Amino acid sequence: MKFYLFLYLGLIVTTFITGLKAITDEDDDDVETSAANQYIPPTFIPPTLQEDEVHFLDWFPDHHGIGKKWLKSKAKKDGAEVDLSMYNGEWFIGAPVNIVAENDFGLVVKTKARHHAIAANLREPFDFSGKPLIVQYEVKYEEGQECGGGYIKLLSAGAEKQISMFTDRTPYTIMFGPDKCGQSAKVHLIFKIKNPKNGTISEHHIKESGKNLVSYFEDKQTHLYTLKVTPENDFSVQVDNSKISSGNLLKDLIPPVEPEKEIADPSDVKPETWDEREFIVDPEAVKPENWDETQPKEIVDENAVIPSDWNEDEEPLIPDPKAKQPEDWDTELDGQWEAKLIDNPACAGISGCGKWSAPMIPNPEYKGKWIPPKISNPEYKGKWTPKMIENPNYYEPNPYKQLEKITAIGFELWTMSSGIIFDNILITDDENIAHRFAAETFTIKKDLEGKYTSAKNPSTGIFQSLIDATEDKPWLWAVYVIALLIPTILIAVLCFGRKTSSPVTTAAAHHKKTDERDDEDEEEEEIENIEPEAEVHDDKGEEIVEEEDKEETPVVTYASVVEDGGTKSDAESQKSGKSGKSNKSHKSPRASPKVTASTAATTAAPRQRRPRKE
Repeated sequence: MKFYLFLYLGLIVTTFITGLKAITDEDDDDVETSAANQYIPPTFIPPTLQEDEVHFLDWFPDHHGIGKKWLKSKAKKDGAEVDLSMYNGEWFIGAPVNIVAENDFGLVVKTKARHHAIAANLREPFDFSGKPLIVQYEVKYEEGQECGGGYIKLLSAGAEKQISMFTDRTPYTIMFGPDKCGQSAKVHLIFKIKNPKNGTISEHHIKESGKNLVSYFEDKQTHLYTLKVTPENDFSVQVDNSKISSGNLLKDLIPPVEPEKEIADPSDVKPETWDEREFIVDPEAVKPENWDETQPKEIVDENAVIPSDWNEDEEPLIPDPKAKQPEDWDTELDGQWEAKLIDNPACAGISGCGKWSAPMIPNPEYKGKWIPPKISNPEYKGKWTPKMIENPNYYEPNPYKQLEKITAIGFELWTMSSGIIFDNILITDDENIAHRFAAETFTIKKDLEGKYTSAKNPSTGIFQSLIDATEDKPWLWAVYVIALLIPTILIAVLCFGRKTSSPVTTAAAHHKKTDERDDEDEEEEEIENIEPEAEVHDDKGEEIVEEEDKEETPVVTYASVVEDGGTKSDAESQKSGKSGKSNKSHKSPRASPKVTASTAATTAAPRQRRPRKE
């Protein structure tokens, strides 16, 4: 059974290793080919999706979009210094530094440490009338990202009239996209929802996913960000077609969309006689007459005596004799140079140096400032709170329908990195169109970037690729663990599992073990192990001659004869001798233990009892 288990396990392990080797060899072949030929970018294939099929589409087919479809902001940022108030960050439409496809362009942030703002109108406004909203676009940080955003703002109705004045104050309905500063990385999703009762607009955001998103900003690769909001008030956020966050607009936004049913009455006023003090000063308390507030907390120890080894002629700190004035020291600007002070070596090992003064000790007469004790306030009524009333602005929310119509989109960013590329921007109400567009753009680009990276970094192997894959699909770690754990457990069970619980001591078991041996092996061992047998005599000195069948019986069989009383065992032994086994098996060395000089005494004793019992 173990043989088949080992065979099965071997097949599994061999298949696994062979598969890895095949993938590695294939990758190595691709790397060698690409390294030999270098990377030759193919020509970009335009997507089949047309602008009139969706609310907004731009895959930047040429360099001429800025000033036509996209307008840079001419406004100033409110509340900022003059040098920082201008949206003077530069934009252009062009190819990335590392070209993976010829004529594949994007909207590029050209400068860093500046405010950037650019916007475009939707071909058709999105009004949340019953269809899902799907927003999809790509972001690539060519230089990584230290601190800054890459989010898109879906601007509310009215913004389309003045997109050239787009600022951080321009009303938006949804803000969505990546943002990072330091090691804090997230994907923003913020909704602005209007209260139909009083017209106020409140801001609500989703909970952070808790996943490590730093790699999206540091790997210098293109990533696809997708938002979906349904009429059922559900939302989901995906990165590279992998969901990182989802929830419900009614249950999972912070703060909740639904207003409080009751609020504090704004017209309620605390009564003047309401006493909120739980404790008050005891009006009957009097300072004791012997309470002296003038006594200091510490006094000089009058009994202190200067130590005998105290050296008052030496200072505890002296200028460092090894210190030298810096060559660039300017006395007029820096003042008179002085060497730094160090501990005086003459004071080492003694109680101290310099002028001695008696130490301070706690003053036993000190009591401090007298403070009257406090007692419970008999007039205490507790902390006052206004009464609660029904919220006049309460309503049962339906967040999807309360979202303001979207008429334009824009990027309004502050970033410490340049080389941020936005591409393949899509707003639609058809999820199938979004999938199709991503397959024609992002999927192809991601594959080309992988080939480009392999060509430029041929040392990257299959195991590193397996590890890199877990960044987008963390569940792969479970697959890896199972793939390694199951073979390990099987090997441990087969190699270190249960062993035979008791040794084989019966003649039947010995015969069974003997029967399993090959005939040829038994003959070889019989020839090799033939030794002269010692003569065994009975009490009268006569030699005992046994039949061939008796010689095959192991020593243990004679012991069993003694234990069973002789007669019954003799019968069984005779029966065993007629079992019909082959002559070769009867002559097997395993079946016929040798009687040497050293074992003759042990063997002879049981044989002497057989004649007496007969």
